[in-house]
Amino acid sequence: MPSRTELTVLGMTCAACVRRIETALKRVDGVADAAVNLATGSATIKHAPSTQAGALRGAIEAAGYQVLEASAPRARLAALERAADLEHRGLVRDLVFAAALTAPLLILAMSHGALPGSGGLRGAWLQFSLATPVVFGAGRRFLVHAWQAARRGSSDMNTLIALGALAAWSYSTVALASATWNRASAHAVAPHAYFEAAAAIVAFVLLGKLLEGRARRRLGDAVRRLHDLVPAHAHLLDAQGTHDVALDDLRAGDRVLVRPGERVPADGVVEHGASAVDEALLTGESLPVEKLPGSTVVGGARNGSGALQVRLTHTGADTAVARIVEAVERAQGSRAPIARFADAASARFVPIVLGLALVTFALGWLVEPTAAGAALALERAVAVLVIACPCALGLATPAAVAVATGRGAELGVLYKGGAALEAAARLDTVFLDKTGTLTAGEPRLVGLHAIDGDEALLLARAAAVELSSEHPIAHAIVTAARERGLEPRASAKFASRPGAGIAATVDGVRVRIGTSTWLAEAGIASGPLDAETERAAALGQSPFFVAYDDRLAGWLAIADPITADARVALRALRAAGVEVALLSGDRDATARA
Repeated sequence: MPSRTELTVLGMTCAACVRRIETALKRVDGVADAAVNLATGSATIKHAPSTQAGALRGAIEAAGYQVLEASAPRARLAALERAADLEHRGLVRDLVFAAALTAPLLILAMSHGALPGSGGLRGAWLQFSLATPVVFGAGRRFLVHAWQAARRGSSDMNTLIALGALAAWSYSTVALASATWNRASAHAVAPHAYFEAAAAIVAFVLLGKLLEGRARRRLGDAVRRLHDLVPAHAHLLDAQGTHDVALDDLRAGDRVLVRPGERVPADGVVEHGASAVDEALLTGESLPVEKLPGSTVVGGARNGSGALQVRLTHTGADTAVARIVEAVERAQGSRAPIARFADAASARFVPIVLGLALVTFALGWLVEPTAAGAALALERAVAVLVIACPCALGLATPAAVAVATGRGAELGVLYKGGAALEAAARLDTVFLDKTGTLTAGEPRLVGLHAIDGDEALLLARAAAVELSSEHPIAHAIVTAARERGLEPRASAKFASRPGAGIAATVDGVRVRIGTSTWLAEAGIASGPLDAETERAAALGQSPFFVAYDDRLAGWLAIADPITADARVALRALRAAGVEVALLSGDRDATARA
C-alpha cells in the first residue's frame, strides 16, 4: 500500500517552479507520483513506505525551495502566514523603493529634454543613476531567481523579467558609455536610452507580484475559518475539577465541559446535560439539534443555552472538522482535467518566449541594420519578454479550483476536487434540503386551535412543556406564549423522543405534543383534527397535535418562511436549465406548499 505525504513548499513563483519540483520529487527512489499546487503551496507525494521524508525534503531543497517542517495544522497555518507576511513586507518595501525612483525617471524620459537639466548626457546619466538601484536593488529577487534557474539548466518567469530588464539597462548603459567616451563636447547629445523601461519593468512586475500574493493569501481563508471553528482551549474535567487545557493536549476518553454559547472542542458523546447544538458546519441545517445524554456531538458545533458534559471519542486529526479541512486542502491542491493543457503549455512556455524574443530582435535588425534599428528591435524584443507571463497560465487553473473549493467550504459545500468542479458545469438536476436551506431557519407559531375553545390554556400548557426543551420549535412556542402575556408554568416528568414529540406534566395533567404516531402510542387518535392539519400543511405550515392525558386537545402550526435568497437562487438555477427537486422529511403537503 503506497504512503502519502504532504509538504508545504515556499518560494514558488510560476508554473515552471511546479514542474521543477515535481521532476525533482519523481527522481527520488520509491516515489510513484508527485503533484505540486502553486496556488496553495502544497506538494502531495505518493511513495513507497520505505521512502524517507528527509529524502523528499532534500529533493525540494536541492531544487532551490524551502520546505516547512511537519507540524499540527494550526502551527502549519501560522508558519505559512508568517512566511506570507514576510514576503508581503519585502514586496511592499521593494515596490515603494522602485516606485519612488521610477516615477521621476519616467517624467525625465518622457519630457524628451523639455525639463531643465533633463537633456543631453547629463540627463542620461541622471536616468542611469535612478534606474540602476531599481534594477539591481528592488529587482534583485528576479535576477537571483533567474540565475539559480539557469544554474540548474532551466528557466521560469524570473528569466523573462531579468532578461527584459537587463537587456534594456545594458543596451542603454553601453550606448551611454560609448557616447560619453566619444563625445566631442560637454554638450553632446546622448543616445536614445531605455533606462525608464528597465525600471518600469521591475516596478510593474513587483506590483503584480504584490497583487498576486494578496490573492494567494486569500485562498487559505476558508481553511483558516474552518480551523477557527474549533476553540484553541477546552474545559477539561478530572479529579481535581475543571481547568483549561490546549486543544492539542486533549485525548480520546477525556471529559470536557461545554458551557452555553461555546463551541465543542472535539467529537464526543454527551454524558450529562441537555441543550440544542448548532451543527450547521457539518449538516448544513440552520436549526440546532437537541442533545441529551447519549447524543453525539461534533467538534466546532456551537452549544445553545444548556451546559453539556462530553466524553471525547475523537481528537486532533481524527475529528470531523479535521477531516473536512483535510478534504478541502486536498481538493484545493487537486488538478482539474483542463489543467493538463495549462501544465503542458507552461512547460514549454519560457523557451518559446525566449525564441520569439530573439526572432523579433533579429527580424527588426535585418529590416533596419542601423543603430536606430537595433534600438527599435531591442525595444520590441523586450516587450515580448515582459508581456509574456507564464505565472498567469500556471496559476489561473489551480487558483480557480482553490477559490471555488474554499468558498464552497465556507458555505457548507464540499467538493472532492478539481475534476468534480469541472463536472459541475454539466449538472442537470439539483436536490435541495428545505429547512435552513430554502427557509430562514427561524420557525414561528402561525396557527392554533383548541377543541374546547380555550386557546390561551392550550398555548400556556404547550409552552410549559416546551420550556424544558432546547429545540427551535419549542423556542417558537414559548416565544408566542410570552408575546401573548402567557408566562410558561412549571412542568414535571419531562420526556422527549427526537422526531416524534415531547411530554410533561402541567397542573397535574399529562400534556403531549407531537405527531399523530406519538399520540397513537398513548392510545389517542388524531382523526378528528386530521382535515384541519392537512389544510394547514397545504399552506406550508407544520402542524403538531396536543393532548391532555388521554384525550385530544387541539393543534399548533409552525412555519419557517422562505428566504428571498432562495427565490433568487431557484430562478437562477432554472434559468440555467437545471431541474430543481426538494428533499424534506416534512409532510408531503407542507413540502409542496
